[in-house]
Amino acid sequence: MTTTASPPVATTGMGVTYRRYRGPEDLPGMAEANGHLRARVGLLEPIDIASMEHRYTHLTNSDPLLDCILAERDGRIAGYVRTEWHELTDGDRVYDITSLVEPQAWSLGITDAFLAWSEGHLRETAAANPTDRRSWFGTSTFDGDTELEATLLARGYRAVRWEAEMLRETMDDLPPIPALPAGYEIRAARMEDMPGINDAVIAAFREHWGEFEEFEDGLRNWVEDPQFELGLVTVVWAGDRPAACVSSRVQAGQDGGPRGYVDGVSTHPDHRRRGLARIALADNLRRLATRGVESAYLGVDTDNQHRAFALYEDAGFRRVTGSTAYRKAFTSQEIAT
Repeated sequence: MTTTASPPVATTGMGVTYRRYRGPEDLPGMAEANGHLRARVGLLEPIDIASMEHRYTHLTNSDPLLDCILAERDGRIAGYVRTEWHELTDGDRVYDITSLVEPQAWSLGITDAFLAWSEGHLRETAAANPTDRRSWFGTSTFDGDTELEATLLARGYRAVRWEAEMLRETMDDLPPIPALPAGYEIRAARMEDMPGINDAVIAAFREHWGEFEEFEDGLRNWVEDPQFELGLVTVVWAGDRPAACVSSRVQAGQDGGPRGYVDGVSTHPDHRRRGLARIALADNLRRLATRGVESAYLGVDTDNQHRAFALYEDAGFRRVTGSTAYRKAFTSQEIAT
């Protein structure tokens, strides 16, 4: 991907400068700024440097050396923005913006500079990758990130979807594991099973809002993540085919103790309405409990058409915080306001 977009010009007197991402040596400073924002808004998901490094080496349609810029203040990273684009399973295309500014640097014009740069940069990206698909600028905010929310609204974005972050405060009184319907079983997943499991998960999520088209690096991105553990993948099998899957990870909680993160709950379309996700989730929570986790959390689209929010409430999860997805119709040139 080629581009000529330069970082924004710093505003005099603000003590802020902008530059391109230089490589993995920038990630600790970026993670620190990210952590400051997450602490401010009360987000449960922590920042993990190893997983962040993994993420930045498995980006799709994004080269951080070209598509990521940083803001520095007083010699340290105060925020960053990264762009990428994806074809969606609903036939649209989204030009995605990930923008983060630590609260200590709010009101310095960084967020607006990031969004202005990103939109211009993505217009160049689009010119090099033409499409007939309906296209959008897209991004999201954590609940409580009033800086980014206000800037998005001022630039013409609108809220279109909401996600909840839900916490199970203890691993006591776990839900019972219901009996499986005839013809199904839970058995251990092997690494050689993972391609088929990954295909089943893709099929399960294909109809979900905002879902990306399949990309060839997806399986590697999953199994090579430093937090991936095969033993924390619960699969309900129908013969030799995966029918439902729940995967989780063990992370460090806010108090330093282990916390479970349920990062995927899915049922293949051919096997829905049989309670398989409920069974797999109950099994997976027990796997987490045996690892000594003190609590567990997950994220869910609140408009999920398969009543996932209610399923998680039944399993003892309660909404703590969340995020909002925003979109703006893509234009090939900036519209004067």
